[in-house]
Amino acid sequence: MILNLLRTALVLVILFSASSVGAESSVWVARSSKANVYLAGSFHMLRASDYPLPAEFFTAYQNSRKIIFEVPPGDMENPEYMGKFLSQAIYNDGTTLKDHISSAAYAKAENFCKERNYPLEQYQFLKPTMFVMTLTLLEMNKIGADPQKGIDYFFKDKAMQDGKATGSLETVDQQISLLTTIDASVGSDQILESIEELKQIEVMLGEYLAAWRKGNEPKMEELYIKELKLYPKLYQTMIVDRNNKWVRNIEGYLNGLENTIVVVGAAHLVGADGLVNLLRKRGYKVVKLQK
Repeated sequence: MILNLLRTALVLVILFSASSVGAESSVWVARSSKANVYLAGSFHMLRASDYPLPAEFFTAYQNSRKIIFEVPPGDMENPEYMGKFLSQAIYNDGTTLKDHISSAAYAKAENFCKERNYPLEQYQFLKPTMFVMTLTLLEMNKIGADPQKGIDYFFKDKAMQDGKATGSLETVDQQISLLTTIDASVGSDQILESIEELKQIEVMLGEYLAAWRKGNEPKMEELYIKELKLYPKLYQTMIVDRNNKWVRNIEGYLNGLENTIVVVGAAHLVGADGLVNLLRKRGYKVVKLQK
């Protein structure tokens, strides 16, 4: 089975261990003798109809003095970072997307853009990952999903209003560099499959959200991680390496003197290499938060 790039795009723009009875959200709490760290699985794009969030998110937020995100929400909008992002996302050697994928894949992309009235000529210099992510964002926007409605922005705005401190686990530069890794694993087959599945994006989003809202760990692992593991290098870079780095930061928060909520893509919490399991392996008690 080939890597489903659309699912990867959803994990990027939107990204566990044993459940506690009665818990209905993707929020965990890790405890030490000094502090608690709440791990809140984020969806980076939501619709207005997806609110209100499960009550556990607010419990974790209210009990925390500091809010930690993957990257500071909104930083990508900075012109400096946008320039760096585009330098990684486009071809700057005179070639276009058409030169890098099969004629069948390009024809499918061309037909899809024509059906949706999207200006393919404006996207011709995008590399495969950014091309599919652009189409994904356009289709998500059509059904009302928007990064500005994502959990990251929601809690960033709330933290600013409440005067709570914020921080991040990595920089925008580090996230931009991931594009190179993803593009190295993308080919014509992925483009073909993703274009076809874009037509089902509302159904797929509903499936993702249902698993996330309930904290359905087996389903989340199946949706977010299963196919990614078929590409060990990509999985290592996107999930394993980052989680192993982040868990050290989280240990630092656990050894601090105040409670912290860490808001990361839900894919980073799931499975054997997820943050929940990594903390448990280090001896911390981690349980599903109940309101």
